[in-house]
Amino acid sequence: MYLLVTILERSEELSSIMEQFAKIGITGSTVLDSTGMGRVLMKTRASLPVMEQINKVTTDLESSNKTILTVIEDKERLAKAIKIIKSLCGDLSEPGRGILFALPLEIVEGLPASG
Repeated sequence: MYLLVTILERSEELSSIMEQFAKIGITGSTVLDSTGMGRVLMKTRASLPVMEQINKVTTDLESSNKTILTVIEDKERLAKAIKIIKSLCGDLSEPGRGILFALPLEIVEGLPASG
């Protein structure tokens, strides 16, 4: 099993991602409101050299990111989920698109058994 963590900069894509996940058999995710370091620093009016670059990317100080936590059973479905995110969010190497990463899980309890 894997934990797919997705941090969406463009929260308007959230519903589409959830719909597409359901179509490939992902039946649950947890969605959290989250705030990135850039927004926190901008809100506190920090004066750091990196802030000029962050200002170019972040225009809405009050909006939050969405962090999606998804436990996925197998590598094939994980690859499909990543493909969905990239197709909806675009090239994640571009600033302001989002971040994703996956971690292998050794212990998972509380999920229905697959079968």
